[in-house]
Amino acid sequence: MRIVVAHMGPISELIVASSVNLGIKGKPVETKISWVVADENKYIFKHNKNVDEVFSEGEFMNRGGEFDLLINLWPSEIKTEATIRDHIGFGSYKEFEPFKEVLLHNKSIPQMSSQQLYFILAGLRWKGEGYNIPYFPKSRSRKNRVGVAVSNANLRNYVLDKLDLEGSKVWNIPYRKNIFKKMDEVNKCKRIITDDATIFHLSMNLRKYVYLLETIPFNLRIETYGQGETYRVPLSIVR
Repeated sequence: MRIVVAHMGPISELIVASSVNLGIKGKPVETKISWVVADENKYIFKHNKNVDEVFSEGEFMNRGGEFDLLINLWPSEIKTEATIRDHIGFGSYKEFEPFKEVLLHNKSIPQMSSQQLYFILAGLRWKGEGYNIPYFPKSRSRKNRVGVAVSNANLRNYVLDKLDLEGSKVWNIPYRKNIFKKMDEVNKCKRIITDDATIFHLSMNLRKYVYLLETIPFNLRIETYGQGETYRVPLSIVR
């Protein structure tokens, strides 16, 4: 069975959506999985043995051949010259339309996690599957180091005053554009403090303990897999 999964959203959401690979591979029928993503995000599946092929939107538009199923996980139209036998996700059922507003942060479903939402769109049942970004960082973890990746100095000072870090060494995680280089930096720490969605998800993928700062209300339930906690930050701190 040939399945193509489309996700034209930002990389922070694509990291979460990668969990769908595990749901698809968990089915008894042997499948080949391809993805369609924004051109700048193609590298995300570089180390992923579950993914057979990755297309940019333009590449898939001109792609011939046949696919048994298209799973569209982002509210955008997917055009292609390929023959698609079946379709699920956005553009398939009216019941999925409210999820568009959730992913665009115009609506909240606090009882549902992002992982659950993507599995529903894919016609799968979420059983606690985590991220599917298999990468082994080149760096080594330091037991007593707490990594901080926050948007401004006021927020950094506020959370360091509020959190009991038990004398741990605080280290500012340097900015890296490439997610694998971000993971190299994150892996140098035992615990992470962040308000950045990408850093949060990559830290979860590496099984770090994460203090996630809620600077704006979350529109979906945050899944920490028992290895993190969330802190609501007063609006006055982030202005």
